[in-house]
Amino acid sequence: MFKRMLRSFAGKVLADDTSQPLSQIDFLRDFLSRHKYVFTTDFEENLMVLKRKHLVDSFLVTNLDGSIVVSTEGDGHTEGIMGTAMLSYIKSEMPDSESVLIKRQGHWFMLFPLNKKVFIVKAGSELSNIELKALAFELDGLMQVNKQSEKKRVNQVA
Repeated sequence: MFKRMLRSFAGKVLADDTSQPLSQIDFLRDFLSRHKYVFTTDFEENLMVLKRKHLVDSFLVTNLDGSIVVSTEGDGHTEGIMGTAMLSYIKSEMPDSESVLIKRQGHWFMLFPLNKKVFIVKAGSELSNIELKALAFELDGLMQVNKQSEKKRVNQVA
């Protein structure tokens, strides 16, 4: 009886009448339909496709020691070392943390660890954890494909 009263009270207080933002959903569908995200055999071009697809300014992938694996900006040693050091410090203080978002000079600086690598993303607005994870998985997959194609190329030359 008490549960029923509590449930009835909670239903009245917490009545959720929100609806989906249909205009925003339509805008995003229209935007995505205008752009074709086709991957090519050129690794650098594929990185640019990922930048456009995820609406980010740049990204940098480093190993846990700060050494650069992939960068869309070219030289990012300082940011790579700073990002991995920051992430390792935050992970030591808060081991449960999934990602780190920092707003700096009008841009967002986001850190996300995956598969013993640190993905550092810069964008004009923050990305959610799901968006960061999607970008990291796509980048990781792209790096694996590139690694396999490089091995094939080396084997064909030898």
